[in-house]
Amino acid sequence: MPVVINGGGTITGLSVGGLPDGIVDAATLSGVNNPMWKAKLSSNYSHTSTNTWVTAPIATETFDSDNAFNTTNYTFTVPSGKAGKYVIYYQQQVNDNPDDGENIQGRIDKNGSALDYSYTIAISPGSNKTTIVGKTFVETLAVGDALVMKLYHHEGGTVTYSASQTYFGGYRLIGG
Repeated sequence: MPVVINGGGTITGLSVGGLPDGIVDAATLSGVNNPMWKAKLSSNYSHTSTNTWVTAPIATETFDSDNAFNTTNYTFTVPSGKAGKYVIYYQQQVNDNPDDGENIQGRIDKNGSALDYSYTIAISPGSNKTTIVGKTFVETLAVGDALVMKLYHHEGGTVTYSASQTYFGGYRLIGG
């Protein structure tokens, strides 16, 4: 079937995997990678409990297409009709705290349990060095699944997470 663009900008005669055959227009394509969200710390955060996992208080949304990220309990919950495969990513930056050999760690919890492959660790190369961890991965999520980002450090005192460089986000894959 030939590809035709009519005067209204609609493309006809095009097949795209996972979408209806024949007509692909803006209305058909809108929202196919939704939900998508990204949230970050509202201000620098002092994590005072060494060797303890805590939920990251990420209360400032950069974007949230389906209002699925809760800024009160810092949780993304898969909305109705939005099950599938998701790209999930996070980054955490500790400013000038860990000393040589000390570390920070990050992970994502799903429904209260750690996703083993979401773990990452960074070991400080010297005294009072800015240290960053981050990861991107794909996870199959069902309606109602809840995700939170966790923080951990082995510094011996308080560490400060950067508001602009500590964030958590994701989006649903087309055809997932």
